[in-house]
Amino acid sequence: MFAANQQQRLPRRGLPWSQHRGLLVLCLMGASALLLLVLSIFGDQGVFRIRRLDRDRVDLEQKVRSIESDNAALRRQLRDMKEGRSSYELAAREKLGLVKPGEIVYDFRSDPLGDRR
Repeated sequence: MFAANQQQRLPRRGLPWSQHRGLLVLCLMGASALLLLVLSIFGDQGVFRIRRLDRDRVDLEQKVRSIESDNAALRRQLRDMKEGRSSYELAAREKLGLVKPGEIVYDFRSDPLGDRR
């Protein structure tokens, strides 16, 4: 009789795992969904990385357009130089400061001596 009373007083420890299978599956699915959500936002192919790559693409496209316009200007300048000697002369005068014989050059800079006083 004493053994029967002890069995009645012991608290039940809950149901076995086989009876909580639905809850376990639900928890695993929730954890998997949370993991997928975190990876889709912060992972290598996540939202933040894709947005940063899109901004980088826009910046690079702008640089490409700028370089293409510079390239077109240089091609025009090269074509103009190939067409005649006047363009060579003009380029030499502008870049090197050359003067034709008999020309008078007026220098309107603020300090023609270059601060040599």
